[in-house]
Amino acid sequence: MVIHMFQSLHPNLKARLGLNFFQKLTQTAVFPFLTIYFVRQFGATETGPLIVLTMIASFIASLFGGQLSDRYGRKRILFIGEILRFACYIGMAIAGSHVIDSATLLFIFFFFSNLLSSAITPANEAILIDDSRPEQRKYLYTLSYWLMNGSIVIGSLIGGFFFEQHLFYLLVSAAILSFGCVFLISFKLEDNYKPLPRKGQKTTNVWTGYQTVMRNQLFLKYLVAGILTLSLELQLTHYLAIHFAETLHAVPFFHFSLDGTKILGLLRAENTILVLLLGLVLMRWTKSISERALLYTGVTLFSLGFAILPVSHDLSMLVLATACFTFGELLYVPIHQAMLARLIEDHLRSQYLAANGLRYRGALLIGAISVSTYDVVSPGWMAMTYIVFGIFSIFYYRSILKQLNEFPSTIENQAS
Repeated sequence: MVIHMFQSLHPNLKARLGLNFFQKLTQTAVFPFLTIYFVRQFGATETGPLIVLTMIASFIASLFGGQLSDRYGRKRILFIGEILRFACYIGMAIAGSHVIDSATLLFIFFFFSNLLSSAITPANEAILIDDSRPEQRKYLYTLSYWLMNGSIVIGSLIGGFFFEQHLFYLLVSAAILSFGCVFLISFKLEDNYKPLPRKGQKTTNVWTGYQTVMRNQLFLKYLVAGILTLSLELQLTHYLAIHFAETLHAVPFFHFSLDGTKILGLLRAENTILVLLLGLVLMRWTKSISERALLYTGVTLFSLGFAILPVSHDLSMLVLATACFTFGELLYVPIHQAMLARLIEDHLRSQYLAANGLRYRGALLIGAISVSTYDVVSPGWMAMTYIVFGIFSIFYYRSILKQLNEFPSTIENQAS
């Protein structure tokens, strides 16, 4: 059945899934490790603001990329952006070679490569909606999520093995893969999206389109629900990371003894392995269950799993809690992603997807706040907070689904 569903996908969707796999693989294999490189070259004090600047500029670039994709089409933006990304990888390889060996030049190319990756992301994501039918989207987003996790695992392994001794060859390999993406875009991707005629477009500048996006009340509810759920996942690198490091010492594991940092790594590995093993299988098992039930059940399991983590010191319970939130993640994420297609106007599709990037920024802000309050908020209260986040997420999802079902033709009016 899974093979039949894949074969039924539009050729553009197959090309886009492959494209995103290799783009994510190159980013994962290179960018996290370059941060380590810059800390060694510039120092942590100087590198921190540079990375923050890169993140802010990347988000702004995604807004412009979304607007350009809606105005000029997906393929043109992807093609130009990927060619420039390829040039940046070549520049990084030259800057990191023994001939030049310039950390400053390497950062400049790293900075622009991040901007370009963010600028083409809305067009990349819009293709999933442009060329899919509503009944395909749950499977499509499940497959996309599964491939993304696979690319992260492979990219992390490649970067981890080759970064220290073979940075130049790692960057050259990333450039080769980027050139392969250019080939894929040029010869395998057809642009079926037809932009409005120039005089028929309401958007006169980048901000006018986003003003329309932000007036869509359903989208804003969706964005808040997304921030709340994603903020739970990011707790693994914020509050929970500190909590494990500070409170878990010498936890027995067979004939070994694990500290909090190692336990955190073990739990994250468990999460990734379960996603890869069960992602497509679980979709098949739950095919006959309504999406509403899967969404509510998924968010409930997700928040409960995370609520157990700060209040338990037993390794077996932590492993079970991780399995719990992973099952919840596999249930709710594809439905959450597919829901967005029902909330947005076609001619602003890429701009909605770019604005949806606020989900990650908002979750990151909550993560930073949780770190700042670590000394004053007890693990018990933090567990309650995770449950409250889950309850509010379900409340917003319920409100969205109710309005979509009762007034399916009023989405356009939400932004008016």
